[in-house]
Amino acid sequence: MSSLIRLVQNEQMKIYGRVRTWMMLGLLVLAVLFMAVLMKYVLDTGIDHVVGFMSLTTSLSGLAFIFAVIVAGDSVASEFSWGTIKLLLIRPASRSKILWAKYIAVLLFIAALLLLLLIASYFAGLIFFGAGGALPEEMSFLSVVRAYGFQAVEIVMASTLAFMISAVFRSSSLAIGLSIFLMFTASTAIAILARFGYGWVKFILFANTDLTPYFLGGQPLVQGMTLGFSVTMLALYWIVFMFVSWLAFAKRDVAGS
Repeated sequence: MSSLIRLVQNEQMKIYGRVRTWMMLGLLVLAVLFMAVLMKYVLDTGIDHVVGFMSLTTSLSGLAFIFAVIVAGDSVASEFSWGTIKLLLIRPASRSKILWAKYIAVLLFIAALLLLLLIASYFAGLIFFGAGGALPEEMSFLSVVRAYGFQAVEIVMASTLAFMISAVFRSSSLAIGLSIFLMFTASTAIAILARFGYGWVKFILFANTDLTPYFLGGQPLVQGMTLGFSVTMLALYWIVFMFVSWLAFAKRDVAGS
């Protein structure tokens, strides 16, 4: 366990040792500030409470989604493009443990992105809108946190997909580009197919990543879908993605690449 922790720490150093990472974190904060200024001085939104602002900034999780996919898609592939894979495998740790360390580091980065977004939106909302205004009954800090939880499910699944593509094809651009393309286009395509009565679309990953209908009283994409079904499908896809990643990284001739 201690060796895994050291590997995760090493992967964290790789992530936060890049200028790119700090630029992404900075852009996330700037996006929150820009949104606050826009809603305070340009748009007539009627917001006069920090929680009201925070509920709207959950839409910025799309940025966190893109940044997380970039890091996940680059996690394994970059070792090959930089030629550091052989140095990495010299370590006494097994390939499986190295792969898990990389994946855990990606999950921690996702948590850091969402936490930063939450904290930045809270302080920006407090500065620009205060905490003394009226707040709709259905809106609360708990509902904001719940919205972040829903977004986290989608981000984790997309990042896991990018991680698998990175391990299989060893191409950062393919992993990042394909994952972002699928997550932003698949939902529309699936909705169209569902309207035409194709029930099999409920077995596609992207038909199950949005869990909000089960908690907020909406209608699932396909009639008959339940929370248990969607969670089961997400778990199965996650297992497949990680198993394929393991086969590609731990079983193929990595050192000879």
